[in-house]
Amino acid sequence: MNKFFLLVINRHQDILRYIIILSAIIIISAFFPKTGIFKYEFEIGKPWKYDNLIAPFDIGIRKSTQQIDEEKEYLLEGFSPYYRLNAEVVKSEQKKFIDSFNTKLKESGSAKIDSQKCVELGLQVLDTIYSNGIISLIDEHKSFPPGKDITLLTEDNLADKRLLSDFFSMKEAFDFARDSLKAGNREQLGFLLPLIEQSLDYNVFYDESTTLRFQDQLLENISITQGKVQKDEQIISKGGIVTPEKHRVLMSFREEFESNVLGIKKAQVIFFGNFLLTLIIITIFSIFIRLFSSEVWESNRKQLLVFMLITLMIIVVSTVVKSDEQTNRAILYAVPVCILPMVLRTFFGTTLALHAHIAFVLLSIFIVPDGIRFAFLQFIAGMVAILSNTRGYYWSQVIISNVFILIVYLLGYFALSIVEEGSFRNINFINFGWLSLNVLLTLLAYPLVPLFEKTFGFVSDITLIELSDINKPLLKDLSIKAPGTFQHSLQVSNLAEAAASEIGANALLVKVSALYHDIGKMENAVYFIENQNPDINPHDDLTFEESAKIIVGHVKEGIQLAKKHKLPDIVIDFIRTHHGTTIVQYFYHSYLKNFPEKADDIEKFRYPGPLPYSKETAILMLADSVEASARSLRSPSSADIDNLVEKIIEYKIKENQLVNSDITFKEITVLKKVFKKMLNSIYHVRIAYPAN
Repeated sequence: MNKFFLLVINRHQDILRYIIILSAIIIISAFFPKTGIFKYEFEIGKPWKYDNLIAPFDIGIRKSTQQIDEEKEYLLEGFSPYYRLNAEVVKSEQKKFIDSFNTKLKESGSAKIDSQKCVELGLQVLDTIYSNGIISLIDEHKSFPPGKDITLLTEDNLADKRLLSDFFSMKEAFDFARDSLKAGNREQLGFLLPLIEQSLDYNVFYDESTTLRFQDQLLENISITQGKVQKDEQIISKGGIVTPEKHRVLMSFREEFESNVLGIKKAQVIFFGNFLLTLIIITIFSIFIRLFSSEVWESNRKQLLVFMLITLMIIVVSTVVKSDEQTNRAILYAVPVCILPMVLRTFFGTTLALHAHIAFVLLSIFIVPDGIRFAFLQFIAGMVAILSNTRGYYWSQVIISNVFILIVYLLGYFALSIVEEGSFRNINFINFGWLSLNVLLTLLAYPLVPLFEKTFGFVSDITLIELSDINKPLLKDLSIKAPGTFQHSLQVSNLAEAAASEIGANALLVKVSALYHDIGKMENAVYFIENQNPDINPHDDLTFEESAKIIVGHVKEGIQLAKKHKLPDIVIDFIRTHHGTTIVQYFYHSYLKNFPEKADDIEKFRYPGPLPYSKETAILMLADSVEASARSLRSPSSADIDNLVEKIIEYKIKENQLVNSDITFKEITVLKKVFKKMLNSIYHVRIAYPAN
């Protein structure tokens, strides 16, 4: 057991990685059709493109939804809602009348009233009213005509159909009481009528539960079929037009096939098949990530975003497909599938975005009724979305990309329709509108990028472009407090961007990181040569160790400043690694000249590291070093610059500063050429470094 827990602890990242993949497979499988795949596709008004279709079993022709709804409406119109008589109300109100009568009689002391006859008359009127019933109609029944009947339930649950006109409303009950008492003397009317009015209350109430129960029983008896196709009878011939009647028969055949042939008894088998299909596609895609996108494979956050987006898009498509059968094909054209490749391309590049899109398209074939058409349209649109959105951080580029996507959608649908219809007349141009809505919804990819950045801690090109603005507060401060460092950073940025572009690295990331790599020099700007007055050197008043500590400290200061201004972690990594673990050469050699016996104190003059871990961080280190060294050349020739670049880069290699990065010797050769070409026009006066 201990070994098991140790394994889980030591390999928890790997375990989590496979849990993410397995979860995606299970969720996607769950959204596959539960009844298997019906192999025929058909639409009203289009020809039957398969061989003659013969009924393999008896098929009950199902009524249309409209027919069933009309029958339900007809039955409900004639249905009598249930109301229940409450006898307790009568007893309570009669007692209330007697008590009120006696109280009022004592208070008034009227001798002109025959109390016995008077109370009998009042009870007689109440008995007549309550025998008919005072009905409390619910709002939806108040519009019923007087001739409408209801079913009255007594306390013994005996049912009796009565007309609404047989019952009193509260006003009608009061009017009846007043008319009944008019035959007596006026004093009697004035004495009894208020007492009877106080004793009037509803005694017939709506019984919702009973009504709904009998309504359901009534509606359950509606037949969902109308007519029948016998076994071995031809349903439709090849090339025949799918008329509304034929469509109803075909839909009945499909439902019968899915519910009986591929129905509940085989649901588990079908789920297993769906699981295997998903497993194959997702496994192949995962192997691709493992082999060709190790950065994503090693990061569970990145992998989670990839599989989450694929799964969410599958859920959206599946949900739309399961909507109303008459409209799902049209609505399906409005699903903005291209959001998937566009978002993934922004974070992980073209290759992974393309393969993720292919995986999604393959999965969707088994979900969408007309899978091949859907797959074709989404594949070509996704390809265009990836290829045309090369600079998705500009709104103009986003709009242009969406225009291209719309053109490809419309042309693709137009071409498919011509092939299927064989003419221009039967093309459903309404779907052009749905495809246009699709492209409008695809614009949501742009605001979704910052959301995923915040959630998963990624950095997109949009954010990098924003950070590259030299008017950002941090860069503005750098240009004011350390103008020489700011100019150096601009030159390094240009060098690094050009070099990264030549070897296919992330040029924008390198460019932006170069702008911020020396922000730590702002704290002690005058101690760095590029910011000094030629006549004043503050290091003259410091020991060599103190000077080295200040120089090395700009890395730590830069990291703290970057965190304070909430720069992305990936940019902060460039600040950490741009000097690696090299030595502050000038002060170390000066120290050795004065204290040759203390060569072992070299660690006092070493940068803390870590070493560059990627092509991009390696490029920044080399660009920073060659640009700073080139400034020390006085009136350099092309040969001087060539020798300087060769010497600086060879030194970095010799000191093992590039061992953790994945940069190759071939790429280093390309970098040298770029640096040499650009540095021929970039050199400024600077204190010369020792030859070694």
